[in-house]
Amino acid sequence: MRDWLWFFINIVMVTQLVVIRILDIHLNPIVMTILSGMAVIGAGTILSLASEVAQKDLPRSFATIILALIAILPEYAVDIYFSYKAGVDPQYARYALANMTGANRLLVGMFWPLVVFVYYMAFRRRLVRLGNISLELVFLLIASLYAFFIALKGSITLIDAVILVGIFLFYSLMAMRQAKIEPEVENEVAEFLIDLHKPGRITLNSFLFLFAAIGILAAAEPFAEGLIETGKILGINEFFLVQWLAPLASESPELIVIIILTLRGYSSWGIGALASSEVNQLTLLVATIPVAYSIGAGQVLSFHLDHLQSVEMFLTAAISFLALTLVSDRIFTLWEATFLFLAFFLTAVYPTEMVHKVGSAIILATAVFLIITGRRYRDWWEAFNKVFRL
Repeated sequence: MRDWLWFFINIVMVTQLVVIRILDIHLNPIVMTILSGMAVIGAGTILSLASEVAQKDLPRSFATIILALIAILPEYAVDIYFSYKAGVDPQYARYALANMTGANRLLVGMFWPLVVFVYYMAFRRRLVRLGNISLELVFLLIASLYAFFIALKGSITLIDAVILVGIFLFYSLMAMRQAKIEPEVENEVAEFLIDLHKPGRITLNSFLFLFAAIGILAAAEPFAEGLIETGKILGINEFFLVQWLAPLASESPELIVIIILTLRGYSSWGIGALASSEVNQLTLLVATIPVAYSIGAGQVLSFHLDHLQSVEMFLTAAISFLALTLVSDRIFTLWEATFLFLAFFLTAVYPTEMVHKVGSAIILATAVFLIITGRRYRDWWEAFNKVFRL
């Protein structure tokens, strides 16, 4: 009974904001931020439930892709807007890339360690054992290596967009081919949905995914605007707001879903979902930049990166590569999570070009050192062999 009560409370938490947005009711910014935050929590809880049920009919990897895509819809909306505006006003170009790189570094540098920290506080375990997430890690490695390539050549072209979309589609195809695992659920609502006949289960669960997506999109703008307005009141730098506070707000649904999964004991799935989010952000999200930019400009253009933007892109790829190296042995320890968070934190707190250059070099050198001395290349070979049957 408690599960059903909490389920309906989450439905109400999402519905109230959707009604407010439809009726265009204007409320105090602080009140609106609180209500939209409640809607994000409700949508995140519903999304995690729907993802569990989806595993009855879909492989977990593909269900994770759906979860990740819906959870980060607000981030797509924000970055597409900045990229489109950059085609009209060149001043927005730095915001488009700053928002994208900030979002990606938040996912890996802050959210990945947060899973380990929350898991430790909840269960007093100093490491997270990663299950079958080879697919996510392999394609995140491919996407990260391509991000290095983009940073070095200093542009994102429509050809890059086609290649990146192709990588994501191949990733999705491989996910659909993974074996299905019977979900083990303890939630009364999830059990009810799983026990339904297949047509009814798929219909109702699809509605839950759609409902969660509507809730997240409805909450994204007022929640993000509320946080940004708060930042302005506190006198925080505008570029800092775009690179960190706006992505943190737009990524908040993803964060809430991951915390819910971790507190329920699904820490490995949480890391897998974050890796999947990073894959689609380093492929689909990056691919939208030259497309939206060209539409805004009214002609086919490449999105050129200045020197600082190239450094930012390289740093983003380096942090992602370090994270992948740390978990290549399928174990993510508390000290590894702390080290990764510190690498992210220090480069975020000191956002100068020199710090980011030196930081990128140190982070990349550390990853290479771990690969060689720890023989983690064998772990990568095993992962690629498992995914592609080499």
